[in-house]
Amino acid sequence: MRTSELTVMMMQLVASGRGVCGMPHWALHEYSSRGYVKAKRLGEKGLFATLYAGIRADMLDAPYMRDFLLTAKDTSFSTLDGVSAVR
Repeated sequence: MRTSELTVMMMQLVASGRGVCGMPHWALHEYSSRGYVKAKRLGEKGLFATLYAGIRADMLDAPYMRDFLLTAKDTSFSTLDGVSAVR
């Protein structure tokens, strides 16, 4: 068993046939779309998780924090494959 926190290292191990790893679809989409690795779902419907942003209550009304959160949300939804708003 080997551990790594670097996506690129994990993808190189998988692409060279020396490993498997579990990652969110948006993190490996670039590699699977180019044929470097093959993506498989875990389970019949796959695994899904909700990501939350936590900030201190005293920063909630800070304009820079609101702008940061909106930018992060908009960028994530528009550029990361398979990421969507909670319904």
